[in-house]
Amino acid sequence: MKAVLGLRDAVESDGRHVRLIGLAVVTGILGAVGNVVFREAIRGATWLFQGRLAPLGRPGIPLALVAGGLALLCLDRFFPGEVLGYGFPRFLEMLHLHGASVKRRWMVVKTLGAAISLGAGAAVGREGPIAQIGGSIGAAVARLGRLAAEERKVLIACGAGAGIATTFNAPLGGLLFAQEIVLLGEAHLANFSLIVVATTTAVIVARGLLGNEPVFHVMPFELDSYWECLTYGVLGVVLGLLAVGYIRFFHAVAARVRRSPWPRPVLLLVGLALVGLLDVAVPGNVSDGYPVVDQALAGRLAPGHMAVLAAAKVAGSSLSLGCGAPGGVFGPIFFIGAMTGGAFRGLSALVLPGLTGPRGSYALVGLGAFLAATTHAPLTAIFLLFEMTQNYTVTVPALITAIVGLTVATRLEPESIDTLGLTAEGKSLHPTTERQVLDRIPVAAVYHREAETIPERATLPEVLRIVAGSRSATFPVLDDAGELVGVLAFGALRSLLLEEDLGPLVVARDLCEPRFAKLSPEASLGDAFRLLEGEGVEELPVVDPANPGRLLGLLSRADLIAAYNRTVAALGALPASARPGPQWADSYRVLVVSAPRTWVGRSLREIDCRARHGVAVLAVQPGGRVEPGYELPDPDRPFAAHDTVVLAGTADGLRAAQAF
Repeated sequence: MKAVLGLRDAVESDGRHVRLIGLAVVTGILGAVGNVVFREAIRGATWLFQGRLAPLGRPGIPLALVAGGLALLCLDRFFPGEVLGYGFPRFLEMLHLHGASVKRRWMVVKTLGAAISLGAGAAVGREGPIAQIGGSIGAAVARLGRLAAEERKVLIACGAGAGIATTFNAPLGGLLFAQEIVLLGEAHLANFSLIVVATTTAVIVARGLLGNEPVFHVMPFELDSYWECLTYGVLGVVLGLLAVGYIRFFHAVAARVRRSPWPRPVLLLVGLALVGLLDVAVPGNVSDGYPVVDQALAGRLAPGHMAVLAAAKVAGSSLSLGCGAPGGVFGPIFFIGAMTGGAFRGLSALVLPGLTGPRGSYALVGLGAFLAATTHAPLTAIFLLFEMTQNYTVTVPALITAIVGLTVATRLEPESIDTLGLTAEGKSLHPTTERQVLDRIPVAAVYHREAETIPERATLPEVLRIVAGSRSATFPVLDDAGELVGVLAFGALRSLLLEEDLGPLVVARDLCEPRFAKLSPEASLGDAFRLLEGEGVEELPVVDPANPGRLLGLLSRADLIAAYNRTVAALGALPASARPGPQWADSYRVLVVSAPRTWVGRSLREIDCRARHGVAVLAVQPGGRVEPGYELPDPDRPFAAHDTVVLAGTADGLRAAQAF
């Protein structure tokens, strides 16, 4: 019997993987098409803003940026909160902290917003938006395929990688971008193969639509002597220090803008006008600056000029994205890295003329190493360089410079340019095991349905009698219709215990807190824990999401801790082959479901879902019980038709256990 079940599970697993590969192909094709549409949108916006004002000369640049800002404000009216600012960290947050709930409409919103921003001349990049556009395409395909959260997450990464791969005509670069930056370095063979399929498909389609034209026209890389690697090591130190300064300055500008009392529209327009004036003073600073980078890679720019351009791009990109212009940071990073590398070569040629090669070679290595130091993604940077040059000679200098730069940067600033802002908000994209456990358990599986409530008209003596007879420290207050109007904490009564004269005058409605935090049953225990900590309370009311005034029960800190301990113990008791590893939260889930029909009349010992499918039964709520509540499972008790069970295991294991 076990052999038959194992064969069936293997066939189902293989069929599902083939289906995922098909969805990855679709994502790659649509990602390439999305890239083409985005390029055309940028071209159209550039003609509309910069092209129409070109007869005015350089004074027309600030006007074009202000006009673009007005267009962005109009777009923000239709999609509030989704247009303005550097959006890639929010994309990562939605992917990793909100169940891969990337919005499908972002494929339109990000296309329009970033195209207007780049077309008007904001000093931003196109790569962050194209990754989000590709990710939203992946989310749409995953939704059509009705994929679970962890599979949807991988398909979103496929879309983001496809977008980057088509932008640089670099399938390996797109693949490693998806693995290192989007999936935060989580390496799973099945995920890796899907991303390979998506990025390769996207590049093939893009080459068919756009040709094989590279983004940058790179001169042949030259390494005069391997002693020159010492010079590249020093360049790595310089770029690492610059990366730390850029990351902190970038986020300091954004934080200062957020704290400003000025209205957001005014800040956007003033910021873009200043960026335009900066380009009037230092030409070449608008948009992503790729034509200027091409000149640096060809060795056509003087070292002093490149140093000024790098400083101007640091200021211009920080101001553009900080004031709210949509876009990415890859473009500015490429620009700053290339200019710094070229400027460093000029200084090195004076100090160490025998250990310094061509100017364009240093600009090229600087471009990749600065990307590694700011994004903490060295493999992405190195493979992008290799694919752009098709020259193995660049590998050794690039590795040395990138690793030295990354080491210096991470020692001084552990967070990358994409994660520093989220960390400042208390949001970690690398949650601890404890948080991973809590984030997988729904509140519905834990909270107490019975709660000691107090009528809003109850007088102080009546309130004190209820409190004295209860073990709870939090009491929901209900109106005459049974609607929740507030929460009364025991601490609020302490100052009134000796005020006997107030007894008949004060009622529960006067004592309760009308503004209170509440939970829905669908929320995770991770959400509950953060809310308990933030509010500084021991219990929170659980309400009906469809009717927030309807009280369902209470969740206490003690309930949360007990559920965590029970889940960890149950998962630890699984067979070694099914036991979660360090990345268990990517594949394990906790579900609250009605007892499957095939379980009715059979005991847990007979079903043995732990040994068969690697699924643990954490708790059972008997269907016939008058008082609702969960209890530990009895292995010899047969399941009844209306029982509710709490299961923990992989997505595949849970499906197999429920179908058994």
